[in-house]
Amino acid sequence: MGLLPDFSNTALFPSFAELPVQDADDNRPVSVATKDDEEEEEEDWWLLAQVKHDMTITKPTLVLTDRSGAEFALVFDGYDRGGLDLAGRGLRGGATAAVRRARRTSPKPLEDGETVQADRKGFVRVGKGREGEVKVVPGRLERVMELGRKGGADGEENCATCGKGGELMKCLGCGRVRYCGKACQVRGWNEGGHKTDCKILKAMNQIWDH
Repeated sequence: MGLLPDFSNTALFPSFAELPVQDADDNRPVSVATKDDEEEEEEDWWLLAQVKHDMTITKPTLVLTDRSGAEFALVFDGYDRGGLDLAGRGLRGGATAAVRRARRTSPKPLEDGETVQADRKGFVRVGKGREGEVKVVPGRLERVMELGRKGGADGEENCATCGKGGELMKCLGCGRVRYCGKACQVRGWNEGGHKTDCKILKAMNQIWDH
């Protein structure tokens, strides 16, 4: 089991406001990195945000909340309002979306007499055929961040239920939580919340443990 990235690193996991802005003269219908971008840049980052609700009107659109509590829109270009099953992809309220190398669109300039509006701060666009690059973790952002911060190379070094050290066995599902025996494993699953956490950790492993 390898290391999970440092989820407290705001350079690796920036807020929406900290994302690079898509160039004004860039007309590509996508705000996630292209393959050419990846070849040119070595820097990597992930936008993590919790799905608040579906705001689809003319094209598939989600409202998300980032690590700072700010709301923004994630827009899937190239589809009509019924052209993409977001909920079927796991992008439903309470889940966490992870978008690698996300960029935000340039904010619209204010007109005379206007004050800053929420809808003028830009948004994240995903081009048609690239919706698979939006990964999903089936858990709330706060819990994802908490589990990520203590993921480590092999997860917990003590029994997750009673805290004992010594010879431990790993959870066969996520591979990151350890128990001193079957009794603690069952208790952790039924009473300690690992039934939910295990699903979150398995998704995190699939995305970041390479």
